[in-house]
Amino acid sequence: MVRGRHELGTNVPSVPSSRKGYIVWTWAEIDAIRKHPDMTAEELHEIIPRHSVKAIRNQRSRVGRYSPDAVPLCQRCGEHPVWEEAADARRWGLCKACALEERAWRSKHGGELSRKDNALRQARFKARHRKEDGRS
Repeated sequence: MVRGRHELGTNVPSVPSSRKGYIVWTWAEIDAIRKHPDMTAEELHEIIPRHSVKAIRNQRSRVGRYSPDAVPLCQRCGEHPVWEEAADARRWGLCKACALEERAWRSKHGGELSRKDNALRQARFKARHRKEDGRS
C-alpha cells in the first residue's frame, strides 16, 4: 500500500536522490520555508542548518515564497472556496452554489449563445473572404 507524505511523518525525504553529496529535503524543511515567507534565506538557515543559504534560495525558487496550498475563493461571490470536486467549477473558479447557478444558466441559454457565436464566426469568415476576393 502506498502511503501519502502526511501519513509517513514530517521528516521523510521529499524526493529520493541518487546525486552524490546532495542532502535530501524533508517535508518539514519545505513546510518551514513555506510558513516563513517574510524571512530571508540567511534567517531560514538558522532554522534549517542542514542546508546552505544558497540551497535554501534554490528550494524557495522551486516551491515559491508564498504557499499555493491555500484554496482560492469563488470568483463570483468571493465568500466560499472553489468547488474542487467538479471540473467545470474548478475551471470557472466558482463555489458550489455559484457553479450550480452557472450550469442552470448555461443549460437555459446555451442554444442562444451557440447561435450568436456561430453567427459572429460566419460574419468574420465572410468579411475575411470578401477582402480576399476584392484583391484578386
